[in-house]
Amino acid sequence: MYPPPEPRQDIPAVFQRSAASASRLVHLIPDQLAKEVPDHLLFTYAKTAKPQDGFIDVTAKALANGVNRAAWYLRQLLGPPKNFESIGYMGANDIRYFLLLFGSIKVGYKMVFVSPRNTLEGHLSVLDGADCQTFLTSTGTNIDEILSHRKMRTEIIPELDEWLDLAPVDIYPYAKTFEEARMDPGFVLHSTGTTGVPKPIVWKVGILSTYEAWRTIPSVAHYHPTTEVYQTARRVYTSLPLFHTSGLNIGITFPLLLGVTLVYGAPRVVPNALYVDLMHEHGDIQGSLAAPSIYEELCQDPVKLERMKGFHFVVASGAPLSQKSGALISQHTRVISNLGSTETSCLQRLAPDIPDWDYFYWHPTHSGIEMREVMEGLYELFLVRDPKLPLYQGIFYTFPDITEWSMKDLYERHPTKHFLYRYKGRKDDVIVLSNGEKVSPSLIEATLISSPLVKRAMVVGRGRFQPAALLELFDTPPATTKERRQLVETLLPVIEEANQHAPAHGKLDQYHIMFADPARPIYDVGQGKIQRFRTQQMYETEIAELYNTVEAEDGQAVMSKVPALAGVVGETVKAWLQGLVAEITGIQGLDPEHDLFEAGIDSLQVIRIARELRIHAKAAGITTAATDLPPTAIYAHPTMNSLGSFLLKVLGFGSGGPATVAATNGHVVTSGHAETEPASEPTAVESMQAMLDKYVDTLPRATGAKTTTTPVRRTGMTVLLTGSTGSLGSYILDTLNKTKDVAQIVCLNRSADAAKRHAETGPTRGLSDLSPSRVEFLQADLSKPKLGLDDEVYARLVDSVTHVIHNQWPVKFTWSLASFEPYIRGVRNLIELSSASAHSAFILFVSSVSSVGSWKGAGSVPEDVMHGLDTAAPMGYGQSKLVSECLLDKASLISGVRSASCRVGVVAGPVEQPLGMWNKHEYFPSIFVSSAHLGVFPSTIPSRDRIDWLPVDKLAQVLLDILTTASLTHERQVGPGSQMFHVVNPHTTSWIGDVAPSVLAAYPKSRVRLVSYDEWVDALRESARIADETGNVDVERNPAIRLVEFYAGLAKGGDSPRSLASHRSEKASKALRKAGAVNQDWVKTWLSQWKLRVEE
Repeated sequence: MYPPPEPRQDIPAVFQRSAASASRLVHLIPDQLAKEVPDHLLFTYAKTAKPQDGFIDVTAKALANGVNRAAWYLRQLLGPPKNFESIGYMGANDIRYFLLLFGSIKVGYKMVFVSPRNTLEGHLSVLDGADCQTFLTSTGTNIDEILSHRKMRTEIIPELDEWLDLAPVDIYPYAKTFEEARMDPGFVLHSTGTTGVPKPIVWKVGILSTYEAWRTIPSVAHYHPTTEVYQTARRVYTSLPLFHTSGLNIGITFPLLLGVTLVYGAPRVVPNALYVDLMHEHGDIQGSLAAPSIYEELCQDPVKLERMKGFHFVVASGAPLSQKSGALISQHTRVISNLGSTETSCLQRLAPDIPDWDYFYWHPTHSGIEMREVMEGLYELFLVRDPKLPLYQGIFYTFPDITEWSMKDLYERHPTKHFLYRYKGRKDDVIVLSNGEKVSPSLIEATLISSPLVKRAMVVGRGRFQPAALLELFDTPPATTKERRQLVETLLPVIEEANQHAPAHGKLDQYHIMFADPARPIYDVGQGKIQRFRTQQMYETEIAELYNTVEAEDGQAVMSKVPALAGVVGETVKAWLQGLVAEITGIQGLDPEHDLFEAGIDSLQVIRIARELRIHAKAAGITTAATDLPPTAIYAHPTMNSLGSFLLKVLGFGSGGPATVAATNGHVVTSGHAETEPASEPTAVESMQAMLDKYVDTLPRATGAKTTTTPVRRTGMTVLLTGSTGSLGSYILDTLNKTKDVAQIVCLNRSADAAKRHAETGPTRGLSDLSPSRVEFLQADLSKPKLGLDDEVYARLVDSVTHVIHNQWPVKFTWSLASFEPYIRGVRNLIELSSASAHSAFILFVSSVSSVGSWKGAGSVPEDVMHGLDTAAPMGYGQSKLVSECLLDKASLISGVRSASCRVGVVAGPVEQPLGMWNKHEYFPSIFVSSAHLGVFPSTIPSRDRIDWLPVDKLAQVLLDILTTASLTHERQVGPGSQMFHVVNPHTTSWIGDVAPSVLAAYPKSRVRLVSYDEWVDALRESARIADETGNVDVERNPAIRLVEFYAGLAKGGDSPRSLASHRSEKASKALRKAGAVNQDWVKTWLSQWKLRVEE
């Protein structure tokens, strides 16, 4: 890595950090510089469109002359101002923007800088919003279309060289102090309009001084303000437009505050990679600032890339730079990422280390920035008003009446340097798929445009199961389907690279790629930003056609690289299948008996595998492929062997044989056992019984030396806890940690960073600190012998553990029973541990009410082990829980292992303290949160009126009570077998009688009204319709929008869930007896945790 440049030694005193004052009026700085350093070179710009023709210099004296001439010009043109009237301007990209900006503030007017890239609708929105009656232009700027729709006084301003003339000019007087002027309207910019029509934003005079304040923030360790890096350069080129926030910011910060000469190209040349490279070559520069799209192109040419080698830095501004391009440029010079917003001015930050170029270090004491986790692993940037930082927080000049502001930007945290955050995209841009999962498209798009073939890219897919990409090419897209398919294959490497920035459920595939019509390019608002809403509207029909075509598989050709299915022989179908799965998932060398979902295959990959199988089968002439090879078939056959056998049956091979798949006239020609009738699939109960029998047969046998009737002492417990990193697990760990009777806690988790995760999330939940001498974290795989632990570690657990709380279970409602087999095997392996345990370790299994979800008996569900396996809810999750309950029951009889299962109901958010939060994306919390957005709350919930929720912090104590009570109970006293407990709140309430009134009382008056459930669903549907039309899908404020069809389905009614008897649980747990019912205080706590306003 190259060494960073040293600070310059020739910086005049007026530009040194010691001279910085956060309360200096920026529009008066040109006059100050003209007096102190009149010949200092502030700006220079290319004479012609060819940079090699030379540059025209602008000194401090010339700039001050220009500012004062502009002020006198405006006063003469318009007379004295009355109330900071607006003056519109659109012209050549030169420093007349600064002359008009500073000059108008001196006089008392405010400039309105309008982007020439706006649509007519955008222009009118900004000008109407700013009440603009006068519009100035430079020569050659056409505003006829604007004037045909809005009458304004217009003038063409003098040429730049006239205003910069060095002939003396009187200083236009300005008498206000900083305090007097700081809240005066200064000028008007506008939002980019990426999510709709641009809107005017008034900047106060004082907001400009936040750039000066940036220079005064203290360093932290070896991290310094980014301005110190900037000041190492003598001359810096920028191609950023001056009508935009970033262009103005740079034009103020670099020349006026840092004394760095800012180099511009010819005013009428639209920046492009070729021209920027010429400026790099002929501008005598040490730094460059441009949109990321420029650098993406420069990276394609080694010569252009090499030209940046001598730079002190490159700043990519306005949008993310792709990892690939950033890494390439970082081999030659320092890369700095720059993001902000029109509302905020600059954000006080420090320069990260050179390798961390794509991260941001917000100043910990001088920014007021809070990073709040709003989705797993994603943090939203909030600016929180700090009364000590008025000079540093520009947002509160823009919005003086607010106390905090969300940038609506999402970031991910550095894996080891937790003070660094990397931009992931706009919260507004997040694409919510039909399954409720979210995709942040920015880095995916940035990577796609790193291809030399792709000019612009936009990820789409809102409301669909998976995303797609609209690509605008530099060349005309191919005309034929075959040529387009070949082009997609050419793009596969960059698509795979882009998928590295996508979650598993958000990856692009080769089927979901479409190309923009050259006559209808993706709307670009500058700096690499695209206008999603307008582009989405423009391509709405084509996007729908793409998804419809893929779903129907009409005319689709095989896209995988595996050989055609036709010609594959007998059992080699399984090897062929393994190649297909490996190609789609990237998982190589998968054991034929290893569960696909345990290996990490997700629902999107399931769909892709099923689609490829159907297309291959159709190509081989198998007409039943569409019905015989749905995604559910993969869930039902989750190993390579079982899926391969199933595929052989579909192909007509029975259980296999020397048959060959042959493409013929719509049917399969086979030999051997091709006509054998395939065996029927086992029923759910048969599968459960087979799974139970499989592991019962392997249970260890009790020896005569041990007895199950000797209780374990309550004191000095050593508790083994599985699954401590989840919500419930973390509260169980906290409860154990606070219990004096617990001497040691051993946490077994699948991840290696469980201790770090608890240290990070614990404080956000108000959990106690853990003592390393008392709490141990081990990485384990419960499905493996000895729990996947070393012999020595396992032997230590056998010798020391007195109690086991088994809480590790994936909440996956789409998985089949077979996919849960590793977890059932884990129960069997914990039984092995208990059987060998020196203390006859007692096992408490955290089960679920779904294990009795189909119970058909009269009255309440009894607290008993259910030997009829048809009582489980019809999904793998509930079935696996019931099988595990039964396995523990059998282990009591066969292995002498003492145990209890706790069927847990709805787990609500914590209520003992304000920290922590009930996941707002679960279906009950989604109703609460969305109702605040919708302004209505349902008075009833069909089939869900009985409320027996338990807050998670209370539940943790209940489980510990049951653990200690049940483990002290002699097995003979409760009969043979495992004990059963129903952990639901015995203090039931009703939605209509208690919850709805409590919610209504908790919300501020008149904010939310009570309506029928049907009316609430209608309001939710309407919000979904509006979101679909506008593209503004805010799942944080309206999470129920993801589950519209689920809620609509509840309206149809159905059987109410059975009540569960809980007498044994109440007897065992004092905490359960005293839990209390859901009440208004709890509701207020949950609403506050969701950041919803409540009545005090």
